[in-house]
Amino acid sequence: MTGAVGAGFKPTPTVPAFLPNSRDKTMNPLTPGEETMIAALALQVKDGDRAACGTLSPMPAAALWLAQLTHAPRAEVFVAGSKDWPFAGEWQGFFDFAQQGKLHLFYLSGAQIDGQGNINLMAVGDYPRPRVRLPGGAGSAILAYVVERVVLFKTVHEPRGLVPQVDVVTAPGYTPQLSPRQRPGQVTCLVTPKCVFRFAPPAPALLASLHPGVELEEVRHLTGFAFQEPGEIAGTPALTPAERELLYGPVKEKLGRVYPQFAARLQEREG
Repeated sequence: MTGAVGAGFKPTPTVPAFLPNSRDKTMNPLTPGEETMIAALALQVKDGDRAACGTLSPMPAAALWLAQLTHAPRAEVFVAGSKDWPFAGEWQGFFDFAQQGKLHLFYLSGAQIDGQGNINLMAVGDYPRPRVRLPGGAGSAILAYVVERVVLFKTVHEPRGLVPQVDVVTAPGYTPQLSPRQRPGQVTCLVTPKCVFRFAPPAPALLASLHPGVELEEVRHLTGFAFQEPGEIAGTPALTPAERELLYGPVKEKLGRVYPQFAARLQEREG
């Protein structure tokens, strides 16, 4: 299953380059921002969590395995497509597990994400006559409601993907009309190669941290939605030398079995 459960999708010739995971980075090494993004995604995993990512999600997959090897050794992590994926019936067993409230963390993305944590995997433009018809949300709407913490991610930080308001709500980030019993899950944050945003609706998203080397003005320029700026903006922790060694060692080995092209990007940068 692809789509929202995969937090991305396979681009076709008619899909423009701004959609998730559609940019061809060939064999370029990871950028410092991408490395820090993996570190930030990993920090969302708590020790003892049951955490998962869907298909077409190499960065969340790397984050899950890195977290398990570092600060969350008791976490159970489930990476779709890996040999350790334990659920029967491909996806049916996974959705049964999630809807029983047993999943603490899941990663989702979208063609568009707005400042309330809504994601769009349906259509760009007017839904009946869209400019681009997208593959659909698959199970994202279910997971956004039932998973304790949903972490959003965007592999490219730019205004046309981070919008004031999504054109179509595939999975809502904020549903004040529902009680915690009706919707136990919540969308907690958004991680990009530039920064981390925290969600506390109905207030605008909060810029929680900037990745090393990223300036506030750059994030302002590249973000389409309004967001809060604290008086002092924290820096996102970069990978430590020990974490980087793990990412480029055992984590890369695991990624190579599921995401060989992404694993090939885990090479040392020149210079």
